[in-house]
Amino acid sequence: QHHTSRTSKSKWHYRSIVAWQPHTPKSNHKLAPISMMSTSSLLLSLVLLVQSIAIASSFAVSSSSSPKRKTVSNQGKAAGGFAKKAPDSVPISHTRDESPSTQNLINFLLQWKSEGVGGPDAGTEVGFDIDNGVRGMYATKPFKKNEIVCKIPSDVALALVDPNSATEESMNPADGALNFLRWYQNNEQARQTWSAYLDTLPTREAHFDPSPDFYSDAEIEQLEFPMVVEKVNERKNEILALSESESIPFDELQFAAWLVSSRSFAIKMMVDDPLVREDVRKIKALEKSIRLLLPYLDMINHSSDKANAELHLIDPEKDEAWFSIRAARPIKKGQEITIPYGAAGLETSVSLLMNYGFVPDENRIDSMMLGNGGEGCIESVDGWSTTLEEDEAQLSQASGNMINVLKLRTKLKRSYPSESD
Repeated sequence: QHHTSRTSKSKWHYRSIVAWQPHTPKSNHKLAPISMMSTSSLLLSLVLLVQSIAIASSFAVSSSSSPKRKTVSNQGKAAGGFAKKAPDSVPISHTRDESPSTQNLINFLLQWKSEGVGGPDAGTEVGFDIDNGVRGMYATKPFKKNEIVCKIPSDVALALVDPNSATEESMNPADGALNFLRWYQNNEQARQTWSAYLDTLPTREAHFDPSPDFYSDAEIEQLEFPMVVEKVNERKNEILALSESESIPFDELQFAAWLVSSRSFAIKMMVDDPLVREDVRKIKALEKSIRLLLPYLDMINHSSDKANAELHLIDPEKDEAWFSIRAARPIKKGQEITIPYGAAGLETSVSLLMNYGFVPDENRIDSMMLGNGGEGCIESVDGWSTTLEEDEAQLSQASGNMINVLKLRTKLKRSYPSESD
């Protein structure tokens, strides 16, 4: 499943984020690039403007050599005296995922010296919510604020775009889907290399929350909010055009686009222009955006208003950089680990449904969007074809995709700023 923004600039060799074919985990010899990717173009020196778009609030950066900061707090103390220490665990609300695919992924990541993944003694584990069956990540021990919960080396990140073809704008999901199919899913060599991760990705039969481009035309029309309807039809047309031009079945490309949209993280980077690299007087920095798949970390679910963790990059100036999850607040043992999805963690419910296939229960960003108004918005609750009460009544009896259609309608209608705001 499924993250006030800060940006940082750090030097980072591109080898760290491109999918490479490992011979032996973390050996001293060089890694051989997967054959279908250009080896010369991938060895560019980058300066990262690290900003998560897929699933983190702000893509924070630190160094392993940074001094530790000691914090003093009166948390757990009553005024004028001492209170009992709050329990550092919560009742277990999940069952552990012991499927062979998840265990294979954990073993693969441990071979690459990943930390904090996979079990009671590690710090985190993948599990299923007892009430709704949704897969997520849970803490198996307590964490303090700013403590690293788990981390994976950048060598196991899968890039979805070559920097030579990257642009300033975030990648079109259809284009990312084409690269995913060509570079990994349908490439025999890469498929074998990354099978431990690819086998954990959702399928149409499991862990799949359809985005609106999978809805029927009637269901799309029922969304009613102009911004959503326009984006849905635009995405369907992009996928259709690419599937026809590349002779790929529409259904296959559409599902791959959903994987890219819902599972990948995006970062912004600065790339030296290789055409003028030899002349230091002409080197210019080009800002581009690329998307990455981050094994294990992409199983973390979203929280709009109460996320307790964030995506964090450690040692970006080194070849052995790390993608990590860092506690944004104290996390208790047994508690689900959540991060805010989207650009700087500020995704509207419209974007969350479009890109991830769900509508959150709470999202303060919706009120800001509706308050700003503009093209694609319905200016007031009176502008809808139905009332909030009518939608709530229909939602109580809805099934299938209409549940999220009506969830979005009711969520937005409750989010209009009042006259006193």
